Amino acid sequence: MKNPRLNFILLIIVIVLFGMFIKLISFDIVKAENTYTEKIPALRGNIYDRRGRLLALSYPVYVAYFDVKFFKEYYNPSYENDIEHLENNFNIKMDLNKQFIKLGESIDREFLLKKVPPSLLPFVSLESQEKRKFVGSFGLNNIVGNVRDHQGISGIEKYFNDFLSPKQNGMIKVSYSGFFSLSATISDYSPPVNGNNLNLTIDSDLQALMYAIAEDSLKKYSAESVGIIVMETNTGKLRSIVTTRRWPDFIMGYIEPGSSLKPIFYAAMLDLGVVTPDSTYNCQGYIYPDPDIDIKITDIHAHGLLDLTGAIARSCNVAAILTSKKLVKMYGEEKLYDVLISFGFGAPTGVELPGEISGILRKVENWSKIDWAYIPIGYSIGVTPLQLISAFNAVVNDGIYVSPTLIEGKSVVRRRVVSKKSARIILSTLREVVKSGTGILANVPGVAVYGKTGTAEKKPGSGEYYMIFEGYFKSSEKQYTVLVWIDNPEGYTLAGNVAAPIFAKIVKAIVNQQQRNKRLLVTPGVVPDLKGWNIRQLESLARYFKIKIKSKGYYVISQNPSPGNISEEIEVNLSFSYPEN
Repeated sequence: MKNPRLNFILLIIVIVLFGMFIKLISFDIVKAENTYTEKIPALRGNIYDRRGRLLALSYPVYVAYFDVKFFKEYYNPSYENDIEHLENNFNIKMDLNKQFIKLGESIDREFLLKKVPPSLLPFVSLESQEKRKFVGSFGLNNIVGNVRDHQGISGIEKYFNDFLSPKQNGMIKVSYSGFFSLSATISDYSPPVNGNNLNLTIDSDLQALMYAIAEDSLKKYSAESVGIIVMETNTGKLRSIVTTRRWPDFIMGYIEPGSSLKPIFYAAMLDLGVVTPDSTYNCQGYIYPDPDIDIKITDIHAHGLLDLTGAIARSCNVAAILTSKKLVKMYGEEKLYDVLISFGFGAPTGVELPGEISGILRKVENWSKIDWAYIPIGYSIGVTPLQLISAFNAVVNDGIYVSPTLIEGKSVVRRRVVSKKSARIILSTLREVVKSGTGILANVPGVAVYGKTGTAEKKPGSGEYYMIFEGYFKSSEKQYTVLVWIDNPEGYTLAGNVAAPIFAKIVKAIVNQQQRNKRLLVTPGVVPDLKGWNIRQLESLARYFKIKIKSKGYYVISQNPSPGNISEEIEVNLSFSYPEN
C-alpha cells in the first residue's frame, strides 16, 4: 500500500455501501434518496527514538458489534443455530439482555466478516477505532508510558498528552439512491487531523545495552536495584535511562549522594576562593565538626597530608568538612545553600516526564547545627539521580549547566554555574580518581575516563548502602556523562568495588557498539566477527548471509563459523546479557 490513509478511506466506503446493500435486501428498506455518514477516527501521534524507530504508534482497527435491539425486532427462530455459530467463531457467550455486544476486533475487516453467518450480517456493524501499541521492553515503559481510554496516564504519553492526542475526527458522507441499481457518490469528506509525532533523544539500541548491563549487575551484586543514565555532555540529551525498578526512581526517588557530591562542592569552592589547587589538608582519619557536640565523622582511614587533588582522588571526608568550615566562616551557611541551589538541587530538573520530585534540600533555618559538615560529604541532602548527573555534568562541561531533555531538537537551558578554569581543575582531579584513587576499577584501557565514587549508608549502622559512580568520557567525537547507582549490593561497603566496575563495563560497551556500527559494511561471503552484535544489526546481514539463530536473546555471544572464514551461512547463539569480552 503506497497510501495507507487513502486505502483506509476506500475500505470505509466499501463497508458503508456493503452495509446499506445488506439492509436494503434483508428488510426491503427502499428509499429513493438518502445519505450515510461515517466517522474516520483521528489517530494519536507516534513516538520515535533518536533514529526514527517507533516506540509507540496508533493504528486503526475494525471492531465488530452485534446490535441486539435491532436483532430482536426481526428475530426468527431459525437464527438460533447461527447465534451459536457466532459465539463459537468469536469464542464469546452472547448476553442478549444487552443492547450491543462486542464480538471482536481485527485490522482485517474481511477476517471479521467471514466469522459472521450471512443471515446475521444485517445485525453486525463494523466500527473503525484507534489502537495503541508501544515498546515497553528494556525499561522503556518508564519513559514512554501508557495510554488508557485514549489518555496518557504515565511517562511521555502523559506529559505530552495534549500534543499527542488526536485533534479532530474525519468524516465521510455518502449519498445514495435507487435499489436494484444502487448509485452512490461521496457528497462530503473531511480528513482526520491526527495528533503530533514526537522524536525522543533515547537511543533504543543503547537503551537495550544499558538494560542488559543493569540486569546483569543486579544479579551479580544481589542488589535491590540498579540504575544507569547516559547523557550527552554538551547537549543534555538523555540517550538512555534505565532502572531495574518498575517505577521511574530516577525522577521520583531520591538518594543521599555521598562523596559523589564532592566534585560539585569543590568546583564552587574554587570559584569562591575558599580553596586553591595548592590547598593542603592533614587528615587524621576523623574530625569533630563542632567542639560542643560529641559527634565524630570518620574516614575509612587516616590519609595524612593531602593536596586538593589527593583530597578528591582519595575521597577524604575530613578535607571536605574543613573546606566547608572555612566557607561558613567566610560567607555563612547561606552560601553553601546557594551553591547547591545553583547546581539544580532542591528543584525538579524540568525533564519532560510527569511526577518529578524536588529531592530534599532544607532551607538553612531548618538545618541542624552540623548540617554544614554533612552536606559536602553527601549526607543531610536527598537528590534524584537525574539531579545528580545534571549537576555533575556541569562540572565536566566546562562549568555550564545544561538542562536534561528527552526531546530531540529542543532548545535547552544553558547557564554557567562555575568558571571554566575551576571546572577544568576539578576535571583533572577526576582523572586521578580513576588512575590512582577510589575509582581505579572504572579505568578502561585506551579511553580517558574521569569520575567520582560515592558511598552513602542508608541509615546509620544499617549496613545498607547506596553506591554511586558518576563519570565522563569521550568516544567517537561524542562526550558522555554517565551515572550508575546501586541500591544495597549484598556484602559490599564501597562504591569503588561495585559502581566503578559497572561504569567500566558501560564505557566498553558503548565504545564497542560504536566501533561495530562503523564496521557494519561487510564483505559478502567473508564471515564477520558478530560477537556483541544485537538483533537489529544482524538484520543488516540478511542480504549477504543466511543467519540461523540457535537460542533466544538480544546479543550474539558465539558464532559458527568463526570470523574470517568463507561461508554463506552463519549460526549464532544469542543471550539477553551483553558478552563480557
